[in-house]
Amino acid sequence: MTFTLILFTFSIIFIFVGLIEYIFPPKDRNQKGYRTKNSLGSQERWDFAQKYSAKMIIISALCSLIISIIGTILHLNDNEGFIAAIIVIVFFIFFIRQKTERAIKNKFD
Repeated sequence: MTFTLILFTFSIIFIFVGLIEYIFPPKDRNQKGYRTKNSLGSQERWDFAQKYSAKMIIISALCSLIISIIGTILHLNDNEGFIAAIIVIVFFIFFIRQKTERAIKNKFD
């Protein structure tokens, strides 16, 4: 149950965050948003990175939602579920960063 609850909550929150970031991407590079050395290189890179990372957040959140539904079917115990949820969340955080950085390099280099 812990696995499902953690991932379901994570998924719903990140779907909303991704939608907000996609619809209203940050314009100022000195505030919030997807901030890496690569994305801060120019305003064009910044704008691209904000939209692209928002898409990746939404995709990751939808995948997490599907995984949480599968988790309800598997009936993991609380300890296994908690560890699995953390692993999935950390994986998707790295996935978002990796995909966005690669997209920036492919588009601008």
